[in-house]
Amino acid sequence: MSLRSAQFDDIYFSPEDGLAETRHVFIDGNNLPKAWEGKPRFVIAETGFGTGLNFLAAWAMFEKMAQPDQKLHYISFEKYPLGWDDISGALARWRSEFGGRMDRLRSLYPMRAPGFHRLMLNAQVTLTLVFDDVNAALPQTDIPGGVDAWFLDGFAPSKNPDMWSETLFSEMSRLSRPDTTFATFTVAGAVRRGLEASGFSVEKTPGYGRKKEMLRGVSGEPRKPGIGKMPENVAIVGGGLAGTAAAFVLKRSGIRPVIFEKTASLASGASGNALGLFNPRLSAHRTAESDFYTAGFAQVARTLRELQDGCDIKFNPCGSLHIFTDAEKEKRLRGAAERWGWHETHMRILDAEESSRYAGLKVDRGALHLPDAGTVSPQALCRAYADGVDLIFNADIRIDELKKEYDAVILACGAAVRDFPPLRNSPVHTVRGQVTQAAASDLSAELKINLCFGGYLSPPQGGLHMLGATFQKWLDDCDAKEEDHIDNIRRLERYFPGLAEGLEIKGGRAALRTSSKDRFPLTGRAAENLYVSTAHGSHGIVSSLAAAHLLSDMILGAPRSLPARSVRALSPSRFAERDQRKSIKL
Repeated sequence: MSLRSAQFDDIYFSPEDGLAETRHVFIDGNNLPKAWEGKPRFVIAETGFGTGLNFLAAWAMFEKMAQPDQKLHYISFEKYPLGWDDISGALARWRSEFGGRMDRLRSLYPMRAPGFHRLMLNAQVTLTLVFDDVNAALPQTDIPGGVDAWFLDGFAPSKNPDMWSETLFSEMSRLSRPDTTFATFTVAGAVRRGLEASGFSVEKTPGYGRKKEMLRGVSGEPRKPGIGKMPENVAIVGGGLAGTAAAFVLKRSGIRPVIFEKTASLASGASGNALGLFNPRLSAHRTAESDFYTAGFAQVARTLRELQDGCDIKFNPCGSLHIFTDAEKEKRLRGAAERWGWHETHMRILDAEESSRYAGLKVDRGALHLPDAGTVSPQALCRAYADGVDLIFNADIRIDELKKEYDAVILACGAAVRDFPPLRNSPVHTVRGQVTQAAASDLSAELKINLCFGGYLSPPQGGLHMLGATFQKWLDDCDAKEEDHIDNIRRLERYFPGLAEGLEIKGGRAALRTSSKDRFPLTGRAAENLYVSTAHGSHGIVSSLAAAHLLSDMILGAPRSLPARSVRALSPSRFAERDQRKSIKL
């Protein structure tokens, strides 16, 4: 029996043979694999990911039939994502057919949270899963070069009329090339008319199984694929999280990155802490910024799981409790739980009793629970990201010379981006932060989860907690101060006096984080072949990886891993544009 949607009371695929249906309707209907011959990159866009059956079929065929240097970008929209157990059960009969691809997809299947989720399955195949209403998400989708083939799936128009909208058809027109094809199981008149009005020729052809007919078509006359020169090497200035994350993603995309670091080692600045928490930056409303942090947080959680098997990155997926320290914070955190739209398995509000159970010790306040959060060593993570990457230390960095030698340059050097002319006036600044290592007491040793309360306390690793962090915009030295260790302890004492009482300070570290005027990273194109990733502040573990994927997309001219509104919010030119708009109003 085929899996049935609770929302639409309809089946996900033919009960006769779902894979045969996929191949007939979507693979053959889009003339695959012939359609990707001669194209260095082929883009498939799908409405309705469902069980992932269409994707797995396309992935398997691409790896079997495409040339080794060709790449598949598959972008799929799904408003009601299934849990992996449902997917696995629905596809069980084809497990041998797909080999290890189901296992690979399972290992990277994202948390069920609205937004863009980028999955790099291997060097040849990339999946962008967009968990959202297709009519809301398509206008936020940017695909340079356009879509090559559309898989119009989703449930029948009679069951799911909202999906088959004018927005869908007009966005298909915007995102398609002159020779883009489509295929769909439905022959509904409204669908045919919508496609024709958007510039597609439409023909009826025999359907699969009980469905006598289906639709297929093309958006114009075929054209020869243009073969543009793909970038081969990229210089990255900065060996912290922003720089090494960029190198990690570019290397996986087939580019040769080289990191230039002005000091003698990686992670010499704010990325050099022995342990750090990874959480999204939480806000009461879903915004361009929250979509960015959602994408980054989900990406980091997947990537750390993947990296931990081969690297000692001190990854601990212990979760986080964001404590209701006052009415204002409680309102903000409840707003996030209500409006961000994450599935309750990834974000939910707990009362004090539930919080205590997750913490392993008494918590007398409610909290927002993020079970996918945790801790990792930023220093070790930088080394893992940079594994296999060319490194040049004590570098004398001359941007003009790097731009002559490399296809692109990324500035990922914190506040030092202001040393380079295109970014000289960027409103970025440093914030001194000091973390404290403290030996666990008998009570605190029972802590099982991160406690976040304006400061934070991690569960002990090797008998030591990480406690932090100060926030000092007025200081620029990196000498650890005893009074700052005491301040970190006192911040904990305000909300957890029993925990603070038994902690013994064992050391710590101070460094300068980089932040921006609006407390949001600067990521994007700064000038011709010059890009920037900086101002990641106190959420750099999360934001640096999301930024790295975006920069890789920009450099390679690939489909974007983030919604357009988030890309605009990250733009390094946003401050100048805001000033210009203000001057026009005046």
